[in-house]
Amino acid sequence: MFSDTWVLALFVHKLLSYLAVSGSIGAAFLLQLPALAQPPSDSLAFRLWLKRLVLGWSAAGMVLALLYLPLQAGALAETGVAGMADRLMLQMVWQSAMRTQLLLLLCGFATLSLWAWRFSHSGKAGSIALVSIAALLLAASFSQTGHVASLTWTWQLLLTLHVLAISAWVGSLLPLWQSCYRLAPDRLLALMQQFGRVAVIVVLVLISCGVLILLQLLDSPAALFVTDYGRLMLLKLMLVAAMLLLAAWHKFNLVKALAQHQNSRLLARSIFIEMLLALLVLATSSSFTTVVGLAH
Repeated sequence: MFSDTWVLALFVHKLLSYLAVSGSIGAAFLLQLPALAQPPSDSLAFRLWLKRLVLGWSAAGMVLALLYLPLQAGALAETGVAGMADRLMLQMVWQSAMRTQLLLLLCGFATLSLWAWRFSHSGKAGSIALVSIAALLLAASFSQTGHVASLTWTWQLLLTLHVLAISAWVGSLLPLWQSCYRLAPDRLLALMQQFGRVAVIVVLVLISCGVLILLQLLDSPAALFVTDYGRLMLLKLMLVAAMLLLAAWHKFNLVKALAQHQNSRLLARSIFIEMLLALLVLATSSSFTTVVGLAH
């Protein structure tokens, strides 16, 4: 059993890793939309900001990935910070599925960095293919450890798609919030409308995969109310439901109001609230394999 200090360290690391993965995927995903793929000169600065965001999240993600095995080794050794350099523990975690997870993360972030650095035109076949490969590598890394890792490849695929969907949605919120201040009203409206259409598919994948995985992990629906894991999952479901309601409010009310009044302030404030909810969702997800497990 890990000490409280190591549990907290692993929780913070998992949360920051989620932010790096979702942030890099979300920004790269937005750049593939037609509104930004070949933008006019007035939104060129926003495109460059998004690419720098991808590079920044990817760099942070690679640093976090390299810290993953030492943190796990330190938690197992329980000899303080020195345990992170314990050769026996490092060898133990290197020979586990954590090595595969580390390599997938490094390859995914490196591929996204290469794309952001070298590709000047997004939205084309080569750009979409490279971003898709990188995003799949990053999402697949989370299927190598945790509760689904011991299940068949079908469930690991479902988790990969689930992580991919939540990353594209959550990771897009910061850029969308900034777009309310950085883009001209007509360009902002086009971006929001295009994102809204694609987001329908993203949410369908997110919910369908998530429900199937949840039914597989829980013994019965009653476990949502009588176990620590179930109650934490219930909290996550309520937070996601709140995000869905806000997203629907954006799509059917605020974006339409933007077309009529060209006032993006209310939309920006609403997206900011959705960002805070998304942060709580990621924090809750980080708790599943660090603070609370299926045994609880």
